[in-house]
Amino acid sequence: MDRLVGEWGVGYLKLDHNIDPGSGTSAHPGESAGAGLLGHNRAHLDWLDGILDRHPHLVVENCASGGMRWDHALLSRLQLQSTSDQQNLHRYAPIAASAPTAVTPEQGAVWAYPQPEDSLDEVAFTMASGLLGRIHLSGLLPELGPEARALVHEAVAVYKAVRADLPGAVPSWPLGLPGWDDPWIALALYTPDTTYLTVWRRPGGEATTTVRLPERSGGAACVEVLYPAARQAVAAWNPDTADLTVTLPAAPSAALLRITRTEPDAP
Repeated sequence: MDRLVGEWGVGYLKLDHNIDPGSGTSAHPGESAGAGLLGHNRAHLDWLDGILDRHPHLVVENCASGGMRWDHALLSRLQLQSTSDQQNLHRYAPIAASAPTAVTPEQGAVWAYPQPEDSLDEVAFTMASGLLGRIHLSGLLPELGPEARALVHEAVAVYKAVRADLPGAVPSWPLGLPGWDDPWIALALYTPDTTYLTVWRRPGGEATTTVRLPERSGGAACVEVLYPAARQAVAAWNPDTADLTVTLPAAPSAALLRITRTEPDAP
C-alpha cells in the first residue's frame, strides 16, 4: 500500500472487501469463533489506521460489497461510504433518500449510473438521486445521446454549486422515511436559510403531491427548480401552512428544489 500511494501516486482507494467470514475463526487454540472474528475486525481497523496515519491525504471509500457494512468503526475512519451498487433507478431512489439515517450526506456515495437506453426523464431521475449525497458518476457515459449527456453535465454543475452547503445541513423526510414501493419519495436537507429538497415520482402515484416543510414556516420563501432546469417540474409554496405542492407530470421523474427564506415586502 505504501508503494501504491508513495511511489505510484494513488490518491483514492475503493475497498470492496467482498468476503463472508461466516461465524468467525477459531484458528488459535482455545479461541471461540466470535473472538476470532472480533480479532479479525480489529486487525482490519488497525491496518486502515496505519495507512491513513502514514498517508493523511489518501481518500478511502468503504464500498463494502455494495454498501453492506455501515458500522461506526468504519464510518468514523473512512471518508466515503458506498450506499449501494444497485443499478435499477427505481430501486435506488429509496436507498439514496434514506442514506442520511446512517451516514452524513457528504460521506454517502450515491451511484449515478445513467444508461444509453434510458429516457431523458430516467436520466434526470438517476442523476437527481446523487445530488444530496456524494455523487459517484458511472455507466456508459460516452454512449449517451447529446441531450442525455447535457443532463449529466447539468447535474454535475448543480452538485458542485450546492455541495458546500451539505456538510452543515440537517436531513429530514417530509413524506416520512421512504418505503420500498412508495410512489413519491422526498429527502430534504436544510440550513438556517435554505432547504434543498429532492422529490422522486415513481409509477403508481398521482402527478402532484404536497410536502410539508415546517422548518420554513412563518415566512415567505422563494422556490427554485435547480435540476433538471428544462423539464416540467412545477412547485408552489404556501407560506400560511409551510406546504410545498409539487407536480411531476411524468413517472418516473425527479427534481431538486431549493427553498430559500425571503424577507416580507416592506409596506
